[in-house]
Amino acid sequence: MAEFKISIKNDSGETLSGLRAVPDIKKDKYPAVILVHGFGVTKHEYGLFDILSKTLASSGFLVYRFDFSGCGESEGDYLNTTLTKQKDELSIILDFVRSESDVDSSKVFIVSQSFGTSVTVALNPEVKAIVFMGSISDPKKILSKIFEVSGDGYDPVGVSQMTRSDGSVTRIDPKFWKDLVNYDLPSLIRDIKCPVLFLNGSKDDKVPVSETDPYLLNVGGAKERMIVGGGNHNLYPKREQVAKLIYEWFKRII
Repeated sequence: MAEFKISIKNDSGETLSGLRAVPDIKKDKYPAVILVHGFGVTKHEYGLFDILSKTLASSGFLVYRFDFSGCGESEGDYLNTTLTKQKDELSIILDFVRSESDVDSSKVFIVSQSFGTSVTVALNPEVKAIVFMGSISDPKKILSKIFEVSGDGYDPVGVSQMTRSDGSVTRIDPKFWKDLVNYDLPSLIRDIKCPVLFLNGSKDDKVPVSETDPYLLNVGGAKERMIVGGGNHNLYPKREQVAKLIYEWFKRII
């Protein structure tokens, strides 16, 4: 496989930095996978998406992954992020991928992680299938708690700030919390009719496995759930196993 830098613009004119992984096998059209990262992180997802991209591209999929605005190498300030803004950016990413000349637009898949699952549900994309990892169905509850325990604090009327394990700082404006009120994600997932695979690490200490339950109950299409024994929120140290599992699941559907 080979990987290339790409970029697109969001509705605010900000450049979103991405990567496109291409299989070694040459074809006119390929199935494609979009990887959707979580809250305030990057298109690498602490190495998880690097492994997924390599595994899927080596197995015949084009793989696309972008930094949301304010993250990684993309333009913008994450202070201004909202679920709506990320949903709109994912829509632009999906349209871009479908428009690629070597993408089979009938075989586009999504793999989303953590808050990326919330973004994906909010968009309700029409794709071949979706994998949700470390799902968040109530982002206000989960993220406010994470801000509180980070030592910096959750402030619904001011700037909420948290320091991550790598020392980086994530800051968000009150409009982030206000925007979440517009989304009843467990209800919205009823509109997702494609096959869905829910993955959770058995040792996830950031997002309870129970956060997946409302999605599992309400999702509109065929569904499967798998608990990855020993995996944490980022599915470490089971990432290679998870990558192979996702590929095998896609292969069954394609």
